[in-house]
Amino acid sequence: MKKILIVWMGICAFFFYSFIPAQTEFSTTKEVEDIDSTLAVIAYFNKHDTLVYWISEAEWSVNGEDTVRTSGVWTKVMVTVTDSTKKGYAMEYRFLAFEGDSTVSSEIGDFQNQLVRKLSEKLVGTTIRFRTDECGQILRYDNLKGIKKQAKALFKEACDELMQLPLMDSLRMIGLDMTSYLKYVDMDELVKGYVEELELLFQCHGYSYELGQTQTSEEATEDQYASDSYTSVEYDAETGDYELVFDVNNNIPREEVKDLLRALMQGVKGNDELTSNFEQEFDKQVKDEAVLNTYFRIKYFPEGWPSEVVSQTNWMIGNRGKLKQTYIRWDYISTCN
Repeated sequence: MKKILIVWMGICAFFFYSFIPAQTEFSTTKEVEDIDSTLAVIAYFNKHDTLVYWISEAEWSVNGEDTVRTSGVWTKVMVTVTDSTKKGYAMEYRFLAFEGDSTVSSEIGDFQNQLVRKLSEKLVGTTIRFRTDECGQILRYDNLKGIKKQAKALFKEACDELMQLPLMDSLRMIGLDMTSYLKYVDMDELVKGYVEELELLFQCHGYSYELGQTQTSEEATEDQYASDSYTSVEYDAETGDYELVFDVNNNIPREEVKDLLRALMQGVKGNDELTSNFEQEFDKQVKDEAVLNTYFRIKYFPEGWPSEVVSQTNWMIGNRGKLKQTYIRWDYISTCN
């Protein structure tokens, strides 16, 4: 059992670090000649416009036909336009509430819920100020330096409190010393986590997309994996609402998965035994290439405010893998048309 865990702990860690969000790459253009066949995502906002969103972040572990929800967090946020000019918008993104997911079925999920509760007591009310251009594309953040300083202090306080909980003893009994892992939390990545859902909301603003559906396949090259892509861009003439869908499958060769895992495990301090046994155990247990699916869907109100977002990443090696999903849905809207 321990040798089996050597590889699958590495793969789970690989999945975890692979899920550090990156901007999804879409086929976009800012200048399109055939206007009738394209749809432009443009912000028609006004000062004092306000939207409240609920954000769900969840992960599932997949093993054959068994799918287990391993973690989940709910966040309530408010986006407000504080100023509107011909050149763009000044806006605020405020954290209103945090909730852990009581349906998760893992020790790590319990730990995450405890951490969320501790952090939520300290983060509610935190406000990120940012600016966009006239189309709604984010240009810059005005106060991230202060947010980073605050995040470091709050994270330390929350972790110190968590270490006193009985749950920590339970985790140590199954071989997880969270103290060691928490030492290597990257504050830059932590702060990036503050804005990743905000950036999903405004990710497509300022771009134009061809209406309709397209499917493409790409062969593997030195610079990219073999992939299959599906894109759908739809406009509802009756309501003015519109929707974008991007679905991409990348096939990653087994040897490249092994190289990535090896590099990851060599960078984890205090796991020499796992690293030394990794090579032979990987060859015994992993026979298939990896398939990485990235899916992104976003719906908009006519004014360019997002009404719903789904962003998910699904890693599979054979019949085992991990799915991570972010789901955002509007809860309240007040616009000054």
